[in-house]
Amino acid sequence: MSEKWIGLLELPFRNLREAKAQLEELERRRRKLQQLGRDMVQEFRERFPTAPAYPARYSDRTLTGYRWRRAGHNAVSFDITSDAGRAVLEQVPADVRRVWLAFERRRIYLNMALAVTDYERIRLRDFLERLDRLRAVET
Repeated sequence: MSEKWIGLLELPFRNLREAKAQLEELERRRRKLQQLGRDMVQEFRERFPTAPAYPARYSDRTLTGYRWRRAGHNAVSFDITSDAGRAVLEQVPADVRRVWLAFERRRIYLNMALAVTDYERIRLRDFLERLDRLRAVET
């Protein structure tokens, strides 16, 4: 990556080696954030084992990994600030509601950190794969 114009792009790396190191750092950060998410879900479930809803990890690819989920057989996800979410909040005492809203704030921040990390990781992987394919064509 010796072309001078690359420096004008202000990428978070200067060369291929740094790009690969950046990917490793993103993978490490992702594992840390996923552990924080597991800890959050477990903490909530331990504090509120019979709650009508709880934060849960969804494995789809929307970059919104943690959502609220209703307890029971119709376990659909919902936004706690929506009408459905507010109805669930009304089922719990005011002091519990404040704790749940603190979990909601934590969930929002965690989702943001994970989304940014995952998006960067996805784009960086794609970048490195495209460069590998380009090198194969050039040789």
